[in-house]
Amino acid sequence: MTKLVVNFNGQVQREVRIDKARLHIGRRPSNDIVLDHLAVSGRHAAIDTTNEGSFILDLGSTNGTSVNGQPIKKHLLQDGDVIELGKYRLQFKLEVDNYVPSPEDITKVGKIKVITGANAGKEMTLSKPVVTLGSPGILVVSIKRDDSNRFFISFVEGKTFPKINEESMDARPRILQSGDVIDLSGTKMEFLLQ
Repeated sequence: MTKLVVNFNGQVQREVRIDKARLHIGRRPSNDIVLDHLAVSGRHAAIDTTNEGSFILDLGSTNGTSVNGQPIKKHLLQDGDVIELGKYRLQFKLEVDNYVPSPEDITKVGKIKVITGANAGKEMTLSKPVVTLGSPGILVVSIKRDDSNRFFISFVEGKTFPKINEESMDARPRILQSGDVIDLSGTKMEFLLQ
């Protein structure tokens, strides 16, 4: 999980989870993170989250955006980075993953079994490090296997986010558990770890 700890004049105001592909930051009430100060532009900056990480972008603000005291236009955020917007300081926090796989988990094979649609009943072994599923322009996801033999699903492109077990995903990669049902615009698939 990633989050921003919002400080104003040295006082923590709140913590905000980064749970969308794009978070807008600025003075206007329509922003995801509203910073009510005259040094902050109406639509000041944005945080874009992709498979590569979270990036802070200055959106042509009047007073600019800095990270760790350096002016930026675009910056890949690292754990502990401090974003400066006027008198506000937003500290980027990245949760550390301390997962250690068991010996049996490392030998398991990931599979996708199609449940609905024209290919219902078909199975695909996830033998490559990264596999993409879906239809370009409609909805595409990738499933990536890490060194611990865990499988992560990530949104790549599309008009809507996929659903996992009937719950809509967001831009952040998510760990798949055996039995999870992936819904790609009405085509359902089950992830299996055997």
